[in-house]
Amino acid sequence: MKVLLYGMQSSGASILAFTLAQKPGSLAFVDIWNMFAAPELETDRDCVAKAVVTTAFSLEVHRRRFRPEVTVLFLRHPVDTYESLFGKSYANEAGLIDEKFSVLEEVFRGRTGFDHIIHYEDFVFSPQSVIAFFARIGWDIGFDALLFRRTHREIEQENAAACPGIQKWLKYGTGNIRTGGVLRDRLRFSQPWGKSAHLAKLCPSLFEHYAEVRKQRNNLWHMPSRALLSCNLGPILRELSKSGPIPEKSERANYRLQFTGGTAQSRVADKGLVLCPDAGGRETRLVLSGLPGRPFNRVCATAYAEHPLGAGTVACLQVEGADRDRRAEQEFTLSHSDMRIVDLAFEPQASDVSLSLSVRLADDVESADHAGICIQDLRLEQASR
Repeated sequence: MKVLLYGMQSSGASILAFTLAQKPGSLAFVDIWNMFAAPELETDRDCVAKAVVTTAFSLEVHRRRFRPEVTVLFLRHPVDTYESLFGKSYANEAGLIDEKFSVLEEVFRGRTGFDHIIHYEDFVFSPQSVIAFFARIGWDIGFDALLFRRTHREIEQENAAACPGIQKWLKYGTGNIRTGGVLRDRLRFSQPWGKSAHLAKLCPSLFEHYAEVRKQRNNLWHMPSRALLSCNLGPILRELSKSGPIPEKSERANYRLQFTGGTAQSRVADKGLVLCPDAGGRETRLVLSGLPGRPFNRVCATAYAEHPLGAGTVACLQVEGADRDRRAEQEFTLSHSDMRIVDLAFEPQASDVSLSLSVRLADDVESADHAGICIQDLRLEQASR
């Protein structure tokens, strides 16, 4: 099977191509340079190639040369793509940046030349859904593909062995991917403004599409509104836990930490708080007390399943007032590197707000292996109503 991915530079398509390239024995051209078209290959091997939008080579040229069974149009929110691409050395190579967005708009609006659409945002929020999609069309890689064990060097060697001399007539690389895992901090859904203000007129169909899909995805693609005031809770957590295992109790500067049902895998790290549930079915809970009240009226964070093989962990966040009455609660289940944005609103309290974070295994999960949930960028915020 041959799969062609077609998307803008800085769209994130390279990380999907590299994920698909984890299929053993497959050939993969993760990021074909913009001055080259997709290769003409005589092979019966599974092969994935990613080509970028340019004015030099149309999608039809890539398809005619590569002859894919499946062509995927890969999209990322237009403003986020523009802001990532703007200023890069190759932004205006093989076509000016605005010309490339015009080509993308034309391809998308025409609805021809591609079989499916994959969104970068779906791959970040729910990589398992994207992996499941490719399994349905015949490209089965499994969730452990997200561990990226197959290196680009190994892929290049496989390509060279199957297609002798290809390095002489095709240039490709890995783009700007990072192989430590799925990047979590590239989602913005930014509005056109400043240097990107003209995009709404340049590709109106894409903006309409994203508005519609965000409604369909609902909470899955949710991003909090801008805060008027924000208090990062990471320094408080690090001060209370110090280095090493999270203590059962800790108090400093009127802040209090209580940790019950603790597991050795739970920790406060530079990247955030990691909570791992107990295999015996007990709840692992961390409570931060003594937090400031007014004007703060919401808790925000990014939570994701730490390991691609995590089968299902329930995470729950609760906000309590000084009288220990519950003011707000949000619960969700995460597995296989899925991510959720926490946006938990509550009525402002005079003082001494408590925040509870707990995890437990999902009902149908028996093993706590790979069950950790990472909570990043945890903060109290004042949001306008």
